[in-house]
Amino acid sequence: MRTVTRSSPAIGSRIGLAFAALAMAAALAACGGSGLGLETAPAALDPNSPKLLANNVAFDAADLNVPANKVFVLVFENAENVGHNVSIYSDAGYQTRLFEGVVFSGPATRWYPVPALGAGTWVFKCDLHPEMTGRLHAS
Repeated sequence: MRTVTRSSPAIGSRIGLAFAALAMAAALAACGGSGLGLETAPAALDPNSPKLLANNVAFDAADLNVPANKVFVLVFENAENVGHNVSIYSDAGYQTRLFEGVVFSGPATRWYPVPALGAGTWVFKCDLHPEMTGRLHAS
């Protein structure tokens, strides 16, 4: 008689999640920081994705509109040879970060995959240059 040993689905799921977490950590480490940012545009990039430009230590827009309750990609172009990023916060005091984009120097572009945000107004800023701020309106 042959005995077949199977691992429980829960163990398999935990192992899969552990490998996924390790892969994500390795990918983030390769980006040079803890933030997220793709170096190439996603294949299915929505042509209506919000766009933001950093130039002369300023953003080109103080207000961006995004869809509520839907994942979106923020296209962030850094036109300077200075590090910038975009992080999104739930409060004007910048205490609760909802998303952190990777810091990078330009001229270059990064595509930030942002998790779904509920309807409302959020704030964004460059974490290296606190004067670079704006509002994100999700509706």
